Amino acid sequence: MEPSQNRVAYLDNIRNVLVYNVVLLHIVQMFAYPLLFWWAVTDRTGSSRFYEMGLIVMDIYLMPCLLFVAAFFILPSVKKHTPLEYIKKRFLRLCIPAAVFLFCAGDIFFQLLLNRLNSLPTAYSDTFLNYWRVFANLPAVYLSMSQKTLNAITFNMQHAWFLTLLFSFTLIVVSLSLPFRRKISAPKKTDNRKIIIRKTILFAIALGLVHAAVMVYCVLHKIDFSSWIILGKVLQFQVGKIWLLLPAFLFGFYAYKKEWLTRGDIGSWKLWGILVCILLVPYILLYHIGILPTLDEMFKVAEHNSLFDDKMARPAVESRVQGAFLFTWILLPPICLFLLMFFLSFAKRFFNRPNAITTFCSKHSINVYVLHYIPVLILQYTFLNIPIPSLTKIILMVIIVIPACLWLSHRLVYPYPKTAIAFFVALKLIALAAGFTFYYFALLALIFISFAGAVYESARWYRIERRTGLETASYIEQ
Repeated sequence: MEPSQNRVAYLDNIRNVLVYNVVLLHIVQMFAYPLLFWWAVTDRTGSSRFYEMGLIVMDIYLMPCLLFVAAFFILPSVKKHTPLEYIKKRFLRLCIPAAVFLFCAGDIFFQLLLNRLNSLPTAYSDTFLNYWRVFANLPAVYLSMSQKTLNAITFNMQHAWFLTLLFSFTLIVVSLSLPFRRKISAPKKTDNRKIIIRKTILFAIALGLVHAAVMVYCVLHKIDFSSWIILGKVLQFQVGKIWLLLPAFLFGFYAYKKEWLTRGDIGSWKLWGILVCILLVPYILLYHIGILPTLDEMFKVAEHNSLFDDKMARPAVESRVQGAFLFTWILLPPICLFLLMFFLSFAKRFFNRPNAITTFCSKHSINVYVLHYIPVLILQYTFLNIPIPSLTKIILMVIIVIPACLWLSHRLVYPYPKTAIAFFVALKLIALAAGFTFYYFALLALIFISFAGAVYESARWYRIERRTGLETASYIEQ
């Protein structure tokens, strides 16, 4: 997603913040035991209900909002290229990085997980071969949580699922827009403020009811809505989340067609903030008091059953907890949409100007999304047994990972993509021969070299900016 003159500055800024929020999300997952007992690196002593609740809240809005922003920019981007050129460009930007990540690092999660579960380390070459053996044997439709053993290697696209899902949505939109490509639409009257607010609220209510109905259907038919479906070995999404992701994408498409964000008035950030608070406060209370205690017990049993042969009975879910679940299912889509409108109105009011820093971050946002996952896992593994508070670990990892990924993208991945691919593939092949310990230290060294480079260039940029001004300092980005 490269910035251009026709882009909306505050949408780029929102996307930048959301991408960095994804980095934070993956870092915090280390401290969410037992809710995320399956995570590769877990810090049981540092885990708390606070971090679990934070992840639950972030999970409401992150990927739907990213899809909304991506959908908004599809049609204006298509107008600058032929459909084939645009699809090729998006394939190179989304699918190739996903494929390179899966080959070079898709098995690292499982290697770290097996190292945590087993007293004897597993040979890295075995992990790699088992990972791709599972991929080769995948059926056309595969439920990723159909296996019940935690220490069994399965194929999972990790965070790259978002890239292939976005490409699939983009492919569908471009194909459906072909018949209308040459038609010149007459100028349309933009919805006024009241209509935009009313439409958004009604859509949120309807989506909440549909979402709750789908969740109830899954429960009644014993469908695990937290599981992941893999279609055709390339498209992966969560059963319960697709009912929010697809509407969010379509909502972004609709907002572009109706020119809500360019000519319309979507309402005050204060209004949407109040609506968010009205719904989010009871949502958090329901989860913190009513749902999480039960979920924690259920996941402890699930962890035991995935590791040992002596199975434990799953705790019964009381009627009051079932009612709390139902209420949160209804609240989740409206909270997501109202948070989205809050982000849009707040950013439009206060962060609607591009500058050298935001332009730089927008240029590298997709690469940061792709690159960050492995540095997060490596640093989690590194910090696991260091006796410092969990919050300190989180802050340190955020400070290291984001600048390191930005610098690596700026100096290698973005200007020299073929060289970057060759470098990571060569490093992977060496690691298969030398073992995981070599790979771990090589990646750790790369992380800290990139971080040091980011610190050095940031200091250099700051000194030049102080002397000559921001416009002159921007040459460093070239």
